[in-house]
Amino acid sequence: MPRGISGTSQVTIFPLLHRWSELHNSPMGRCIVAYASTGEGGAEAVLGVIPRPDLVDGTPTLMDVAARHAPAGYGPQGPNAFGSWLTCLGWSARVTPKPGTVNVPSAAWELDVHQTVRHLQPQGLSARSVYGHHTVHVGYLRLTDPTLMAEAEGVLAATDLPLMEQLQPA
Repeated sequence: MPRGISGTSQVTIFPLLHRWSELHNSPMGRCIVAYASTGEGGAEAVLGVIPRPDLVDGTPTLMDVAARHAPAGYGPQGPNAFGSWLTCLGWSARVTPKPGTVNVPSAAWELDVHQTVRHLQPQGLSARSVYGHHTVHVGYLRLTDPTLMAEAEGVLAATDLPLMEQLQPA
């Protein structure tokens, strides 16, 4: 049974295409991710899938998504590399939002934690954090405000999917 954490912070909600091989003529492989922070000075990253059981494959485990992407540049494949890649994913979504991204300056959230990676360390660097975070908590995230949660659940509808369809093979 996952443990839970909660907090109030800036929350960035964004669509994620996590299965490229299933993009062709299929809604599969898309999910909604939220990025927040907790701890003193926001030193702990929080990344969670917004549960959408109505979507085929809409509730992936983010550590599995990271493992499939096999991130380079964070050392050997494993929890540190995957947690660092997910932290980069959330941070990047916030600083370079794509269509459909929702940024809420302050929102209360709850995370069912599936995995926590502490002491994130970029490979070969003396930095003590990854994008300002030394820890990442990963799981399923819910916003406690029902209006915000409904907005988060609608992120995929706001995404410009016709553009995605232009990328599909003929």
